[in-house]
Parts: sequence; structure tokens; C-alpha cells
Amino acid sequence: MGAVRQNVNFVIFEVINLTGVEYMLKAALHSKGSAEHWFHYLRKYIDKCGTVFSQTDVDFLCDNENLTPFQRVSLKAAFTDNSPTRRHIINLNEPSKRDVLSILRSELKGRNHHEAN
Repeated sequence: MGAVRQNVNFVIFEVINLTGVEYMLKAALHSKGSAEHWFHYLRKYIDKCGTVFSQTDVDFLCDNENLTPFQRVSLKAAFTDNSPTRRHIINLNEPSKRDVLSILRSELKGRNHHEAN
């Protein structure tokens, strides 16, 4: 099916003829116990323009025994228009307004300035 390679924080599948549903079934297995990883997999198929999954696909995934109860509930919520879960996943796709590194640099710069005086 698909080759798998390890990334720093989560497993990324190199998709070789995998459908979106097959990909999400594999993602469910690899992200069990980690909401963060599960949401990162979901964001591949959800953005502010919509989704590629039909309601039949979502129902099939939710009925699959490989998904945990949390994955099922969050999957349903992610495909519900304007739900907090869907908004969270969409926000994962958006560039941050100010990256964390910039915030840390400015805080450290401010501390160093105060310590020098």
C-alpha cells in the first residue's frame, strides 16, 4: 500500500495509490493516544474551502473499529460546519500571525535589555 517514514513529531505516509479513506484509517492507527497528531492528519483533508470527503466517507470512517471513541467524535465534529473542532483544524492550516520564535526572541531581548541596565 503506502510507505511510511518517521517525522520529528508524527508519522507521515508517503501516499502511493492510497485513497483519502485508506490514508485516514492508517492515520488513526498511528495517532492513537495523541489528539494533536490526529488533528494534524485531519487537516490534510479539511480547510476553509471545504473537504474532499463525502458524508458516506465520514460515516464509513466513524463506523470503523480501528478508530478510538475520541477519534470518532472528533472526526464527526471536524466535518460539522462551524464546529469548534473544525475551526481548530482550519486554524492549523493558517499561518500563525506571529511565530513562537519571534515572540521568544522579543521576550529574551527585553529581559537582556533590563538586565544590562
